[in-house]
Amino acid sequence: MRKFQRHWLFMVVLCSILAFGKWNILAYATTQEWNIYQDTLYYEITSQEQVIIKSARPAITEAIIPSQIDGYPVVEIEGYAFKDCTRLKKVVLPDTLRQIGEFAFKDCIRLETLIIPDTVEKIGWGAVQGTLWLENQDTTFVIAGKGILLAYNGTEEQVVIPEGVCAIGGYAFDSCVSMKTVQFPCTLRSVDAFAFINCLGLEQVQMVDGLKSIGEYAFHWCTSLRKVVLPDTVTTVSGQAFSYCKSLESVQLSVSMTQISIALFRGCQNLREITIPDGVQIIYNYAFEECTSLKTLILPKSVREIGMKVFEGCDSLEKVMILNPECRIYDEKTTIIDSAKIYGMLESTAHVYAQKYARQYEALDCKKGDMDKDGWISTMDVYQVLHLYAENAAGTPHALTLQEWYVADYNGDDVIDTMDAYAILLIYVKESAGV
Repeated sequence: MRKFQRHWLFMVVLCSILAFGKWNILAYATTQEWNIYQDTLYYEITSQEQVIIKSARPAITEAIIPSQIDGYPVVEIEGYAFKDCTRLKKVVLPDTLRQIGEFAFKDCIRLETLIIPDTVEKIGWGAVQGTLWLENQDTTFVIAGKGILLAYNGTEEQVVIPEGVCAIGGYAFDSCVSMKTVQFPCTLRSVDAFAFINCLGLEQVQMVDGLKSIGEYAFHWCTSLRKVVLPDTVTTVSGQAFSYCKSLESVQLSVSMTQISIALFRGCQNLREITIPDGVQIIYNYAFEECTSLKTLILPKSVREIGMKVFEGCDSLEKVMILNPECRIYDEKTTIIDSAKIYGMLESTAHVYAQKYARQYEALDCKKGDMDKDGWISTMDVYQVLHLYAENAAGTPHALTLQEWYVADYNGDDVIDTMDAYAILLIYVKESAGV
């Protein structure tokens, strides 16, 4: 028995040595692939003939990085490049630099001098966290590079970000519990990952046209945020950006969005109103998971894929309308909660899914504008749409099923009005003329 124990212990020690040795060999092999500058900085020359600083020796105390190395411009400090260089005190970056990666100088606890030129267009999240340089900044808004807001040191309830800021960097407002409202400047183009994470008191965000992207976890756990209106200039909202915003009730998405990212609204338990714009093609995994107040959702014809567990835990969900007959639905029982009635076309993927998992299903195979369901567009259909419009205008709206709404809302703008009647009349005229 003791012999077996000694043998086992020997094997554990041997494996540890081998693993440690392998790690060192791999690390050595990696650095061997890079060039070295002044025996302190590792760098790479790209196919575009530009220099990227990849890493540094842990004992480095000062880095005065030139604008050129080997005759090529230095354009980037890669993510994690100087992380945990605890002896580093001073860094001067060249005016050829365009980008600093995430956590590039994180936990450089003695770094007190950091010169970032105005040419830098992107600074990754947490790039200067844990540095003396950041701790010693005494301005309300810490701005570096080409209008990049790195940190907020204020305590105001109403925060107005100054004009000229083009990007709100990662973790800039992390856990800023005093802030209740924030107003973006007209110059803003991006809100980076984790920018407003854990801002528990944030109730309102005034976004502006020109904003293009919102990074992952940007507003994660902003538990007081009630309403989100994304300007139509926004094209990208990354995963978990609004997850666990537990007070969020209403969301207006940008018409420029082409996807609902992974777990985007996960845990938004008060979310009741959201319209998926026509143009969204993919709804990724867990997008609306645990949105327990969501009752109705209409997926436009542009949606071609619904991911895994998109509606899992949506206990109040009653109706899901899937207008694309060829939409790919992740083949799992929990993709759409079993209490929800599914609306779609006959013999569509939605119909197949409903049959496979024994769900309530209603077909929407009606001709748009055919209000009396006689198979033809006529003046009677125009009259019925105008009648609905008049009832709504008089304050006595007629309760419509999703199918009736689909037929009456001819132009698909979620409003039944004279424009729908005009469109139906135009179809009648064309059909009567044989066009």
